Amino acid sequence: MLVNEFSNFARMPAATLSPNDINMTVREAVFLFKEAHKRVSFTLEPDETMPVFNIDRDQIKRALINLIDNAVAAVGEAGEIRIKTSYDRNYKLARIEVADSGGGITAEDKGRLFEPYFSTKKGGTGLGLAIVNTIVSDHNGYIRVLDNEPKGTRFVIELPVKT
Repeated sequence: MLVNEFSNFARMPAATLSPNDINMTVREAVFLFKEAHKRVSFTLEPDETMPVFNIDRDQIKRALINLIDNAVAAVGEAGEIRIKTSYDRNYKLARIEVADSGGGITAEDKGRLFEPYFSTKKGGTGLGLAIVNTIVSDHNGYIRVLDNEPKGTRFVIELPVKT
């Protein structure tokens, strides 16, 4: 598995941007997990004012799958995961938030989360969030990790909207 993950990380293709509905991409990623994890509560809050804009749909979906997979691992059998999109007209930014009700991440670990081979999961490769970070960077975006209130972790992706 590690060799496979490393190969995927090393061969990350350049982003191929085309007009896409990011809400649809988010829905598709969430659907995969809702079916497989019936005891986890998934809440999807799409911003219906989100414009169609240029993204690499497959890569963004891959990033979301990695984030949601981590959230599912963090909440265990019966937690809550909230995925929200929002559009900031003033800054022309699309935001995607993936928040979970898991145990959270220590301040020390937050600083290292996006480093290749760093993992807090037993048996983790440490490449999932490095891949997410690369995908977001390839879209000229940013990703942050924050505490989720009242507990858990919240990842926020911000992507520039260029239509």
